Amino acid sequence: MKSKGLAVILAVTLFVAQGCGILDGIGQTVNFATETTTYMDSLKTFGTEMNTLAEQAVADLDARTDLKERILALKEQIVQYEGLTVPDYAKDLHASIVQYNENLQTGLDQALTNIEQGRAAFDATGIPDTLNKLNELLGQINQLAP
Repeated sequence: MKSKGLAVILAVTLFVAQGCGILDGIGQTVNFATETTTYMDSLKTFGTEMNTLAEQAVADLDARTDLKERILALKEQIVQYEGLTVPDYAKDLHASIVQYNENLQTGLDQALTNIEQGRAAFDATGIPDTLNKLNELLGQINQLAP
């Protein structure tokens, strides 16, 4: 009798543990999709606003400071995104985003240099093209299913 009770308890424990694994996988998927969509939306917003910000920064010292802060905040978001836990099925997509992020980091560094040198912030940075490619990936992310 004790062995049957122990077997039932063990079976329930194993079932619950497996269920938790499934829930963890679903949680990872939802977290990845949510974090990636939020990240991509922030890139899209930056891409939409960057020309206006750059124009304002040419003539206004406060706008220049704000632009630098936005660029530094975006660089921090890039670093945080790269540390995201990725479900197995999305690893290739995440790797593509990380590769584009490297290009974006380089462009943002060049933009900061341009601002310091008094040039147009986004000249010859490649940022618009990189942002467009990242936004194309957003459609793929929205179609992901585990």
